[in-house]
Amino acid sequence: MNAEQLLESMRPEIDRHISGNEFVARVRAGEIDHAQVQRLVIAEFYCQEAELPTYGLLVGRHRHEAPANLFGLTIHTVAKARRVLGPVAEAVGLRPDDLSVAAGGRLSRDLSLPGLLAEPGEAALYLHSDLSVWCPVFSELVEAAQQVDSVPKELIEYMAWWGSEPPQDITDGVLEVLTYALGQGEDPDRILDFARQLESGVSTYWDFVLTG
Repeated sequence: MNAEQLLESMRPEIDRHISGNEFVARVRAGEIDHAQVQRLVIAEFYCQEAELPTYGLLVGRHRHEAPANLFGLTIHTVAKARRVLGPVAEAVGLRPDDLSVAAGGRLSRDLSLPGLLAEPGEAALYLHSDLSVWCPVFSELVEAAQQVDSVPKELIEYMAWWGSEPPQDITDGVLEVLTYALGQGEDPDRILDFARQLESGVSTYWDFVLTG
């Protein structure tokens, strides 16, 4: 199995997470409340809080130029997203204290696994699978939220910032790392098994947004 086949092997699971997203369905039906909108912003904040050190740790653990470039690029991307997210918290009525509590432990635990445990190929496929879910879901939310008064334009702009698919430079980096990892003897089945742990992170994230 090569790098491209590993990405393709995750496609059915990714498609399931996109098509079955309950929050998208509720936004389309106009059935979300202000608390859910706030929890979406809180969830993004905690994801970024976990991702920045996680991918920094991956750079420290895997210093070959292929993984170091990919995971460094990911840090840069998350840092830019944090800047875009900043005005959104105020727009939905959140104070700094609101971002220091809530589901930090639950939301960050799964996101910390790649940094602590993953080999380069495992972390790379997990990253690409994560973005391959989030970007299309956010793109659908952008379209649906245009008609929902409870979703401020700042949040719509933040979700639109991610685009409808993973950034091409990250996808290219993922393919490079997967090729490198397979060449170093990483087991493709283990790479896939690790990426499929995304199920837990996706469920935890949207359960928190929907119900707290």
